[in-house]
Amino acid sequence: MENDFMFSGRGEVPWHGIGAVLDGVLTSDEAIKAAKLTWKVDQVPVFAANNWAKQIPGYLANVRSDTKEVLGIVSDRYCVAQNQDVFAFAEELIGNGRVKCTYETAGSLFNGRRVFMLVNMPKGRIVGDEYQPHLCLSNAHDGSACLQVFFTGIRVVCNNTLQAALRTAKRKIAIRHLSGMDVRKNEALRAMGAASKYFKNLEAFASDLAGKKVNITKVLNALFPASKEMSPRQIKANKEVKELIKDILNTKSDLQNIKGTAWGTYNAIADYRSNAEPKRRTQTHTDHKMARFLDGDPIMNQAQEIILELAA
Repeated sequence: MENDFMFSGRGEVPWHGIGAVLDGVLTSDEAIKAAKLTWKVDQVPVFAANNWAKQIPGYLANVRSDTKEVLGIVSDRYCVAQNQDVFAFAEELIGNGRVKCTYETAGSLFNGRRVFMLVNMPKGRIVGDEYQPHLCLSNAHDGSACLQVFFTGIRVVCNNTLQAALRTAKRKIAIRHLSGMDVRKNEALRAMGAASKYFKNLEAFASDLAGKKVNITKVLNALFPASKEMSPRQIKANKEVKELIKDILNTKSDLQNIKGTAWGTYNAIADYRSNAEPKRRTQTHTDHKMARFLDGDPIMNQAQEIILELAA
């Protein structure tokens, strides 16, 4: 959107296809400037507009300091985590020394209502394929969420997002608004420990699905159904999606060695959800796509449950 900006620190266009290209891995101080996130969030009283201006008790407006845009209306108990706080926490992730990490991307969505940063962990392998584990920091200035760390991976060969909802390890953790350096260090160590567990279990989850067979037609019929209650337009759209996903599974070279398996079906659906372009591209399409990546895709969560139920 108009007041959003991103950067990639690897000298190439970010995998999600938006943002500026910058060379080198940046420090947090450089990153916050490069991502144009040096602005702060001011909290101001909220007034009712009528014949007279009357302050509304118990509520404040979160206002972006540079554009003066209202990002959200929050309770007067709401404590702002400034962008500098998010980057300071990322610095602890980068510098804790246990696992070597680098900055990938940082920026804002929806004119600053949401700020995010992606941190790279060392690459791993899933069923023979290389993948890039990410720690994704996200903070909402509209009151919808606190500072959170999401764990997800990208299959390097095809940019498929791997964000399985594992029963054995959480995909995200909430971080309380931080102040002291010791608190940040402890939270960073907790986040890194949770991430290591998640990605280890993700690799086991993938290996398990790669050893199971599943009928992709049954999976897609359950995921994108056709019923009398649906409009002809929706039935047609679901049919087109199912055909597209089957075509992905049948033609993508990187999926041929896992074709017919539960893992192959999962990745064909992930490829569609990660890379398909919408028929109508709205102004906020990329923002919503990135938010879905951070929060978890409900379609992929549903697909995972169906695959697990039907796999043998």
